[in-house]
Amino acid sequence: MNLKTSFPKGVQKDSLLFSLPYDLTTNGERVDGHICITDSIIDVYLEGRVIKSYPLDGFSEFKCEKNYGSSAFTAVKKSGEPVCICVFRQQEFLRYAELAKLLDFYAREGKLITETKADEPTCEKCGIPLDGNAECPFCAKKSKLFLKLIKRVKPYKKYFIIAVLCTIFEQFVWIVIPNISRLIIDDYVVPKNDDWQGLILHCIALVGLVAFTCIPNHLNMKCSFKVALNMGKDLREDVFAKSESLSMTAVTKKTAGELIRRVSGDAAKLEDFVTTNGKDLIVDMISLVVLIAIICVMNFKLAMLVLLPIPIVFLLVDKLFHVMAKRYTRVWRNMTEHDSTLHDILNGIRVVKSYGTEAKEIARYTGCSLKAAKASMRAEIAWYLTIPISELIMTVGNFLVLYFGGNMIIDGGLKLGELIQFTTYVSMLYDPIRRAIHIPKQLADAAVSASKVFEVLEDANGISEDEHPVELDIRGDIEFKNVYFGYREYDPVLKDISLKINKGEMVGIVGHSGVGKSTLINLILRLYDVTSGEILIDGVDIRRLSQKSLRSQIGVVLQETFLFDGSVLENICYAKPGATFDEVIRAAKIANAHEFITKLPDGYNTRVGNKGYQLSGGERQRVAIARAILHNPKIIILDEATASLDTETEKQIQEALGRLTKGRTTIAIAHRLSTLSGADRLIVLDKGRLAEFDTHDNLMRNKGVYYKLVMAQRQTTKMKKA
Repeated sequence: MNLKTSFPKGVQKDSLLFSLPYDLTTNGERVDGHICITDSIIDVYLEGRVIKSYPLDGFSEFKCEKNYGSSAFTAVKKSGEPVCICVFRQQEFLRYAELAKLLDFYAREGKLITETKADEPTCEKCGIPLDGNAECPFCAKKSKLFLKLIKRVKPYKKYFIIAVLCTIFEQFVWIVIPNISRLIIDDYVVPKNDDWQGLILHCIALVGLVAFTCIPNHLNMKCSFKVALNMGKDLREDVFAKSESLSMTAVTKKTAGELIRRVSGDAAKLEDFVTTNGKDLIVDMISLVVLIAIICVMNFKLAMLVLLPIPIVFLLVDKLFHVMAKRYTRVWRNMTEHDSTLHDILNGIRVVKSYGTEAKEIARYTGCSLKAAKASMRAEIAWYLTIPISELIMTVGNFLVLYFGGNMIIDGGLKLGELIQFTTYVSMLYDPIRRAIHIPKQLADAAVSASKVFEVLEDANGISEDEHPVELDIRGDIEFKNVYFGYREYDPVLKDISLKINKGEMVGIVGHSGVGKSTLINLILRLYDVTSGEILIDGVDIRRLSQKSLRSQIGVVLQETFLFDGSVLENICYAKPGATFDEVIRAAKIANAHEFITKLPDGYNTRVGNKGYQLSGGERQRVAIARAILHNPKIIILDEATASLDTETEKQIQEALGRLTKGRTTIAIAHRLSTLSGADRLIVLDKGRLAEFDTHDNLMRNKGVYYKLVMAQRQTTKMKKA
């Protein structure tokens, strides 16, 4: 969001971090004013002159307050004195709200963030959307891209070098062949030499060399494929592993279809580019140098005629790259949309069939498919329009050689064999140039894929492991100390949360929708890292714990239970792969799941289908509880675990949960507050802050936020019964 939209007259724009207009006084009169902020001062301008100045570090809090017909940008001094900095009309509210968040973060953390990323940042040079990349893949130095890819080949450098050497050797043989052809023509064919033995020997040498090229060609292909397949495998595995280690903040910014494309499609393109185009580029550069040297030695004048069109072709190649870059970016984005739509429709197939919207979804998919096809077509058409131009430029060189070379033969300055040898070398010289013309297309396509792959691999938003992680046998004490968290660092969802949960205690989390209940438990699981403050388990900051140690001792039962497409047994054993069948049955019995499992067609070996849809909601929930019981966690997290279930099923699940949570530290979120009546204490969140933390009885007596929630829910229940 742009927070430098307007400036007072005579003020140097570069000296300001933020500058926004305001147009009202506290009395509602219209004025022309500006708020200008540097790294140390807030200046309030009115009619082009400073009327007030405040030290930036003199405030403890900043706010943007919406009033009737206007809004106010306010602050609280460290002395506690409130200050109204300016008043403005509602159209500037979003910008001032963003500014207030940035400055409030500075007041709290001492860190001044001066730039906020737009939803769709673009490259300043070419205007192509960055799509999460740190820099534009097309405007950045191409050497960076090649270096990153070459590092990927390093584990298989032996095979890659063999492939390159075989290709060079093969090219060398083909360079020798025209020389033999010249000898045959000039020494045996044109003079009508009767030395048949010499002619046969030269022909045998010619055929033998052509046949011999099969050996390096076979070895080249074998080594190239070995490098390609292994590098592609490593790349896919690394992208997948990195995707798994990313924080939920980074993962939720990408669709499933987008991540699938990066793991499979983009990795395959890079695999092909490195082993084919990358290797050929090295060989072509060597071939160009050698062939140019040969034709210059053979006949310098003819060589100049051949080389004349080459700079024009390479200039065209350079210009063409930027055109193709934009077009292949559109292709990638349309293909990603296509993959995401396909994934979305297939995952929601039950909903589609339930509402009879097959035709609508077919039309939606067809639209995405057509859009992707058109983008690809535009890219290819733009590319193939340039091919005739390039061929024409190079054909001019060939015609010049034939014309002037023919005249030299007539004048006796050149032999026929020498001209054929020269034109053969020219054809060989133009082959790598033709391949060079294809480089913009291949490089642009590869650059898009590489930028997407390396964006994931180089993402710094992963949940990083401590350098010396602690392996802790968790007892169950949990403590929040001044915890702030926001999906954007300066915009906290949770603010200054401090509380302590004792070992074996059951604690409920309540509050309105969107206050941060699920975010709180996600922080305990370390799916996100806190923005500031710390979360301690048994006195140890969870950022110091190994992620495996932390999550292996926390069990989670969610409202939306996810089961993998496998058997019931495999889904329960997911928490403990080495569990015995007796352990699985014991866990299932505790979860009240054994009885219904034994009635399934294949018992524990019954496949549950995609996302477990072969089972009912209550059955899926009990399988998930059995999975958590087998996990044998020290801390249990229940997120709306009994919501949307019938009374009988809820009763069975409540019994199972009672057995699961016995003697364990338990944190539960429940929509129906009555289900938390057995909790030892309740965490009450309001507007991201800890409003109350006490027992049910004490909270009801205090008649605070929790009391209002309970009364509102009771009133709703009465209305439903009525």
